[in-house]
Amino acid sequence: MPLWYRPCDFSRRDSAMAGAQAAGVTSRLGRHGEGMSMTSIVQPSEDDLAALVKPYLALQAENTSLAFVIGIASPDPDVSAIYTFGGVQRQDNGPLALTEDTPFVLASVSKTFTATAYAHFLETQGPADATLGDFPELEIGEQFADITLTSLVNYSSGLPQDNGPPHDEPRLMPQPYTIPGMLGFLNYTQMKPASQLAYRYSNLGFGLMGAVLPAYADQDASYEEIVIDLIFEPLELSAQFFDEVRLDTLPQGYYFSGQSYQSAAAPGWPQFPAYHGAGGIVASPADMLVWLQFNMGLLPDGPLNDLLGVLQSPSTTATTGWGDQLGLGWFLGSVDNTPFSTVWKDGDLPGFSSYIAFLPSPAPGTTPAPAGVFVLSNTDGMTAMDSSNTEICCALANDVLYLMQGLTPPADKSAYPRSKGR
Repeated sequence: MPLWYRPCDFSRRDSAMAGAQAAGVTSRLGRHGEGMSMTSIVQPSEDDLAALVKPYLALQAENTSLAFVIGIASPDPDVSAIYTFGGVQRQDNGPLALTEDTPFVLASVSKTFTATAYAHFLETQGPADATLGDFPELEIGEQFADITLTSLVNYSSGLPQDNGPPHDEPRLMPQPYTIPGMLGFLNYTQMKPASQLAYRYSNLGFGLMGAVLPAYADQDASYEEIVIDLIFEPLELSAQFFDEVRLDTLPQGYYFSGQSYQSAAAPGWPQFPAYHGAGGIVASPADMLVWLQFNMGLLPDGPLNDLLGVLQSPSTTATTGWGDQLGLGWFLGSVDNTPFSTVWKDGDLPGFSSYIAFLPSPAPGTTPAPAGVFVLSNTDGMTAMDSSNTEICCALANDVLYLMQGLTPPADKSAYPRSKGR
């Protein structure tokens, strides 16, 4: 039995199941919900999941505690579950319980929250074509004026690719790196956005969304306050931003290089709090199950359900180098080299990694997605045991989606969708 589960219906099972029948919960979906061959969605056994995780728990070094949390969801409420494997401890090696309430750094999965907050104001008040130049109070360089707000959250802003060595931050990084500090840097830098439309993974773009969102929303509130009021509280999430997390509750995280343990990791990111919009959310497995269910359309009366269509639809003609289209915050997977497509997002920061994915709905917000998964871990840099260098949370999550469709996960994980190393 799983450690803990929460039915996905929240007393709305009949509505969810009716939508599931309309969506075809028994069908494997292709690109953006197009029907493919029929298959049933099944709940993997705990033994199946334990077998996936066991080789990686064996990599645990002395005086460390590795953890993997797997959450699954479908329109069948009996399939919504959280499974935990391994254990966690504080950075002083003191004990911590690994439960549905244990906080994990979400890293770039936070981008899906930021995009949702932006989508709310985009859909309810606009304007849809707003640019950074419409907000002179930012006081940033004129070269950024034509960047649209939408492009900040769909990876097409022209800002430099920075999910590797960054080239879009101060040479001498102040600590902490605040939004005013970031805006000041953007006022004197000679850096210019690329003129050609293309996919470029920009953490700075989401940091800028955190800076401009209060002005775009016409609210006297910070980005963090907007996300709390708009998302955390209505969905009853216990999630926080990194700066608010107590160290006596946060698991110690670890660096790996492939399957080799390197060291304990200092939590956080030098770019915080300016980049809270890119990676600043800390959430529990219970929070992530609700977030997965929400984005799958399994909460029929959810206050933000109307946003799922715009979030999970192509928002630009730019595509990734491996063929995925780009929603708002989300990657919309192709079926090239894989038997099914997914809507997905990955994340990693020192000591933590995360992944969330689900089979696409043909009508997001109206009919539920058939199956979904999230994986959280207190490891950074661990990869699958093949030659693909696929990050561990990506590998586990996609393996689980195979199992949920009655398929055998491939030994070669190189086709699994991920933003790093592609």
